[in-house]
Amino acid sequence: MRPTADAGALERLYGADVPPFALLRRQHPGAPGPAPVELLFGAVETAESIEAVQTVRSPDGAGATGAAPGPGLLALLPFRLLTEHGLPCHDDGTPLRVLRVREHHVLPEDAFTGRHAPAQQPVEWQDAGFTTTDAQYEDLVREFVASDAARDGLNVLLRRDWTARLPNFRPAAAVELFRRLLTTESGAYWTFVVHTGGTRPVTLVGASPQGHVGVERGRVVMNPLCGTYRRPPEGTRAGDLLAFLADRKESEELATTVDAELAVLCGLAGPGVRVEGPFLREMAHLVHTQCRISGPAAAGARETLARALFASTVVGSPYARACRAIHRYEATGRGYYGGLLALIGRDGAGEEELDTAAVIRTLIVDHRGEARLSVGATVGGRSSPEAEAAETRAKARAVLSALTADVPAAGPARTPRARTDPDLDAAVRDALARRHAALSSFWTRGAAAPPMDAAPVLVLDPGGEAPTELAALLHLVTAVHGPAEVVRHDTPGVAGILVRHPAPVLLASGPGRPDDPGCARMAGLRRTAAALVRERPPDGPPVAGVGLGFQVLALAALPDARVVPRKGGAGPAREVEVFGRPVTAAFRNAHTIVSGPDGREVIALRERAVRGVQFRPESVLTTDGAGVLRRLLG
Repeated sequence: MRPTADAGALERLYGADVPPFALLRRQHPGAPGPAPVELLFGAVETAESIEAVQTVRSPDGAGATGAAPGPGLLALLPFRLLTEHGLPCHDDGTPLRVLRVREHHVLPEDAFTGRHAPAQQPVEWQDAGFTTTDAQYEDLVREFVASDAARDGLNVLLRRDWTARLPNFRPAAAVELFRRLLTTESGAYWTFVVHTGGTRPVTLVGASPQGHVGVERGRVVMNPLCGTYRRPPEGTRAGDLLAFLADRKESEELATTVDAELAVLCGLAGPGVRVEGPFLREMAHLVHTQCRISGPAAAGARETLARALFASTVVGSPYARACRAIHRYEATGRGYYGGLLALIGRDGAGEEELDTAAVIRTLIVDHRGEARLSVGATVGGRSSPEAEAAETRAKARAVLSALTADVPAAGPARTPRARTDPDLDAAVRDALARRHAALSSFWTRGAAAPPMDAAPVLVLDPGGEAPTELAALLHLVTAVHGPAEVVRHDTPGVAGILVRHPAPVLLASGPGRPDDPGCARMAGLRRTAAALVRERPPDGPPVAGVGLGFQVLALAALPDARVVPRKGGAGPAREVEVFGRPVTAAFRNAHTIVSGPDGREVIALRERAVRGVQFRPESVLTTDGAGVLRRLLG
């Protein structure tokens, strides 16, 4: 449907019987000036799954989103939909709601913030506060940091809740909170209100900095965000901001998040995926770092949405293990927190498009006026409990200072606090440029085309909990060598299939300790690796391994190889020498292979046809991953 500019539509939000509606201000990075506000009216329905949403027809029978340009539906995806992917989650029954758009109005921002905006509405707050003390949250962080999972390199976002009662809460009050966010918060990707209507309405009011996945003009886009600098009340402190940008922990947490999202996006895109950034997302009280990943879309908007749940930013990495940790350390379901708002429609050319925002920095009010604001911090093995608790307070304060502010109705919309010091601006650009230069050149610039006549590489999928992790490695293989085929580790006769393959074989990485005596999957991988070392011709095509794949090969190829815990655990990137060349490499395994009487770590192996590296060449932190993989397979 084509949008209208009917300012009178706004008055309907102040009536006695307000239909389901949404207010959206979607500020895309790099867009000139403030974005307009979209007002959507429609009917709300529930669906059992995302697949069910895809099959629902619009009233004109033209499909799920209709053929006319503009938004067709707005979906509220609860966190419990992780169960559709077979991932552990507290299933709290929060419904997947869909607003079918019947009216689309586009209004200027000053319709809410200018002198002719509707009068302010009173919003009363009662019994407000966190449901856990700082000390309790710090104890939770401390418990996780001491766990084996944290030592193995797991990062997980652990939440805490701020709650309040809003007596006599009405849609008009939600519009007032939206106005306050427009006026006092800045830098959000989406600023929004969604009101579901009906006898038991739910209202979401938020300013999310995090876009997740989108499809626009034939490209699929993701915007991983991680890292938080807390602005003091007096404004940005140059030294603190530059220290934040130089902090290795912050840099590696963002890179880990990018790796996780890159693995997802490579499964949704064709050749030519690129990583841009990092950039700053500057809000009124917080500054975040984020990257942009994009590639040619290989699936439609709704299929992309179904396969991309949810942002690693709100879960952690590795993804499946982080879901298990959330299930263990958080006692209750998340509701819509950590889920998505997804807007699906068609562009002016009639092509399906998708835009999403993570449900974070969002106040959720139920039909009784009970409100909840969930916030979290990404916790890892090097986390400080006090610092993580402070981060949750800062995130809550950033939203609440806007929502509870007494803002004049005619106040101008707030823009990010400008840095007026040109020397600081230059220093920030230099710091971001240094971080960009430290990323893999393959993902930031691409690689030369592979040989057209190369025989397919046969890649062994080692299984485990994160099948999407293979997608980024396959993207790298096809870019530097040529076609690739995949065989699962539990395929009957897999060792013989690999031994007889007439072209290179690559054992991929995955979770787990390679010498685990109680794991049938690891025992099978060791048998397969032993067969390859024993039966592949030594002067034949390479047998290569990366990460876990390298480790099982090394155990088979080196008589004195053994497994020990990696010093410092998994995660940090470091400079190593690989086949006579220096490489900055990302190590994701918590254990390593050592050899010899002195226990020397075996970073790389090249014994005739058997080759491999301990690290992950497909990581955005491995500077010459393409060159390393080319030498392994060539």
